[in-house]
Amino acid sequence: MERDRRSVLGSVAMGTVALLAGCSGSGDSLIGGGLTIDDTSAETTAFGNVVLTVAISNTGGSSKTSTLFGQIDVSDGDTYTKNREITVAGEDSNTYELEFDIDFSDSLSASEYEYSAHLE
Repeated sequence: MERDRRSVLGSVAMGTVALLAGCSGSGDSLIGGGLTIDDTSAETTAFGNVVLTVAISNTGGSSKTSTLFGQIDVSDGDTYTKNREITVAGEDSNTYELEFDIDFSDSLSASEYEYSAHLE
């Protein structure tokens, strides 16, 4: 499972969230059948929600279907999990998004969160 850390500072007076630090995840997260997580990144919206973007490629010759799981773990807050079924054509790649509706109390008080994605 890939793990990445982003620091987020909520500016209530400005009504925006400023992204302070972070890095995109990348790796060779190969799952049976040729599906690979190539990149994982997260973005915080102006409302304090999080959009997790996951790039997945299929090295096999035929379409593969799997379940994509994403998780946001807010420091000193809740953990949010989402999943969706994905299908990637043979020898192709796609980018998928999971949008997390973060509780108002977490989005204003949280200064950091971790995110991860994996296939099952």
